[in-house]
Amino acid sequence: MALVKIPDAAGETINFIEFKGRLYPNFSISSVEAIPNFKVREDDIFLIAYPKSGSHWLWEVCRMLVAGTVDVKVRPKQSMMLELASHEEIDQEPSPRVLNSHLRYDELPKDFKKFNNKIIYIRRNLKDIAVSFYNHTLKFYDYYQYKGEWKNYLKMVLDGKVDYNSWFDFVLHWEDVIATHQEFHILELTYEDMIECPHREFKKIAEFLEVPFDDKLLADAVHKCSFKSMKKRKGHFYVSPEGDSAVYRKGEVGDWKNWFTVAQNEWFDQIYDEKMAASKLMFKYSK
Repeated sequence: MALVKIPDAAGETINFIEFKGRLYPNFSISSVEAIPNFKVREDDIFLIAYPKSGSHWLWEVCRMLVAGTVDVKVRPKQSMMLELASHEEIDQEPSPRVLNSHLRYDELPKDFKKFNNKIIYIRRNLKDIAVSFYNHTLKFYDYYQYKGEWKNYLKMVLDGKVDYNSWFDFVLHWEDVIATHQEFHILELTYEDMIECPHREFKKIAEFLEVPFDDKLLADAVHKCSFKSMKKRKGHFYVSPEGDSAVYRKGEVGDWKNWFTVAQNEWFDQIYDEKMAASKLMFKYSK
C-alpha cells in the first residue's frame, strides 16, 4: 500500500492509494485489505458499479424497496461500502444488508462464493462517466489534490489512471462473468434506462429481490429518489470547498456533449471501438 501521485499530460498530479496494483481514492485502505475475509450473510445484497455509474441512486432505491417504505434513515452510501466503511460497523447492521462496491467479481469476499448472493450490477456510458469523474475529482480536492484541465483528465480516464483503474477492463470483466456464469444471481441495469423510465426499472429491481411492492411504493420511490430530492436530502454529506455537493452534480444523460470537443469525441470513439471490439455491450449516449 502506498500513496502515489500520477501526473496528467500537463504534469498536474492526482493522489491515489495503490494496493496490489489497483488505484483507490486517497482514503484509509484498511477496509480494502479486510475484504477477502469480510463475513458475508446469506441474504446480503451486493450492488456493483464502476465509479460514477449511479450507485448512490441505486443504493437508495434498493434500501427503500427492501424496507417496503420510502421513510428510511438518511445516511450516506459509504456507510455500507465494502472498501470504505468499517466492517465492524457493517457487522452490526440488521439483515438483509444492502452492500455496495466498485469491485470486480474476483475481488469480492471469499464467503460470497459460499452463498452466491444476489448482485445488482449497473453500468453507464463512459463519456458521461468521464465528465462526472472529472468534476468529482476536482470537488474532492482534499483527497485528490488535483486541479488539472478537462482535456488532460480525459486521457487519464481512457488510460485507466483513475480510481479503480480502467472502465474498459471493469465492464468487460463483468460482461464475461455474466455470460459465463448463468448460475449467478445477477440483475444487469443501465443508468440510462433508469433515467428513461425509473418506474419500470424499479419494478425490475423489486421483482429480482423478491420483495413485496405495489404501484404506490414504486411511485413514492421514484419521487423520493429523484435527483432533486436526493440532492436535497443527502447533498450535505460531502461538500466541495466551494460549498456545493461533491457527489450530486447533474444526474443527466448526455452532459458529455457540453464538454467534449469534436476532436476529443472522434479520438474517444476510435479508442473505444478498439478496446470494445469483442464486446456485445450497448450504451446510450443521449436521452
